[in-house]
Amino acid sequence: MARKSPLLPPAPAREKPDMALAIVNVVLLLIMFFLATGALFNRAAPSSVSLSQTTDLAVTQLPKPLLEKRPDGGLYLDDAPVTPDALGNALAPVGDVYVLIDKTAPAFELTSLLALPGLSGHDIVLVTVHSQPEAGPQP
Repeated sequence: MARKSPLLPPAPAREKPDMALAIVNVVLLLIMFFLATGALFNRAAPSSVSLSQTTDLAVTQLPKPLLEKRPDGGLYLDDAPVTPDALGNALAPVGDVYVLIDKTAPAFELTSLLALPGLSGHDIVLVTVHSQPEAGPQP
């Protein structure tokens, strides 16, 4: 006996929904959530950072070679004035270079100092002066 064809036509294949739009919406919501919570967290963060401070250490006790950027803009290597052009020759025989800069110096001064060609190839150790010892009343 031959099988007859079904009375109803076959159901059309269902299209699967595209999940890309839902994923994009979730990602955007997460981004907005993290932006909002980050902004709230930054408002509650302390406005100043308390750094460690040493008042008994004299500048002469710091390790050598000490490259110092003074507030007046002068550049000194081991307390002797040096130009950026002569820095490479003066630092040729050493490996580590200690850089001393005032804590109130803008960050771009430090980054421009560290970008000098004479400092390439050297390990840099940053030293900051937090405050000078004040002469208080003597007992």
